[in-house]
Amino acid sequence: MLYEFSVTIPCAKAEKMTQMLIASGFYHLYHEQPIEVYSYHNGYGFTECRSGSALLKIYEETAVPDQVQARLAGLLHMPVDCQLVPEQSWQQPFPVIDLGNGWRIQPPDCGEAPHEQTILFEPPRAFGSGLHGTTQDCLRVILAEDFTGKRVLDLGTGAGLLSIAAALRGAGRIVAVDIEDVRAEVLYNAGLNKLSRIEVLQGDVLDPVFRLHEAFDWIFANIGGDEVKSLCPFILSHLKQGGRVLLSGMVTWNYKDVVRRYAMGGLKQQLLARSEEWITVQMHTG
Repeated sequence: MLYEFSVTIPCAKAEKMTQMLIASGFYHLYHEQPIEVYSYHNGYGFTECRSGSALLKIYEETAVPDQVQARLAGLLHMPVDCQLVPEQSWQQPFPVIDLGNGWRIQPPDCGEAPHEQTILFEPPRAFGSGLHGTTQDCLRVILAEDFTGKRVLDLGTGAGLLSIAAALRGAGRIVAVDIEDVRAEVLYNAGLNKLSRIEVLQGDVLDPVFRLHEAFDWIFANIGGDEVKSLCPFILSHLKQGGRVLLSGMVTWNYKDVVRRYAMGGLKQQLLARSEEWITVQMHTG
């Protein structure tokens, strides 16, 4: 059976204690480092606290938890708590998300039969998961549009959720780009929805060696204010006349600067959506 052993340790000693436990054969462990979240011009950042305490957790499959607990206490020179981990606690299901427009995002193994307006999706654990407000706002815009025959470029695609939504709305060609190698997960999620017309590229579009010799009717960029701003020349050079862009990941205190940059390039704001402090903007060519 699986057991969780936990102990509160000084933050300053967390790394040293973790390395010592790994050297002693305890490989499945982590510590919850306290962080301080701060806002800055591009959104939010965080710093790890070096003072105070952190909760260290160690996981072991064992039939003799008392012996493991005693060994850990001896290694750490402090009392260690122990509890059995119920099997279901490791299975943290991705919830069905109702987008409020008739569409929903649903994991393939949730036990519910998908209906006509369902996006089947196996999420990662960050942006692009479908949980973040920016992603949901982008989806509502995309799912309200008719993409029949349109060419779509999805920058910073992540697990491909926005690309999949565009494909479900009839897009004829979709190019999904990410700086990471996400091809397997994008194509897997596309396959869940019986889609095969998404091309996945790995690369940094701001790198001079990156080449994409075509123009698009729609370009998505759900990344962050500074990043979206820096992408402006690339996006404008790859947008068809009459094309539209969907920009997200911005916050209330930086989006106007981003919109101003695109307006200088000839785009006009068409729509703005807000989820708490997060902003999504749709713009189009004149």
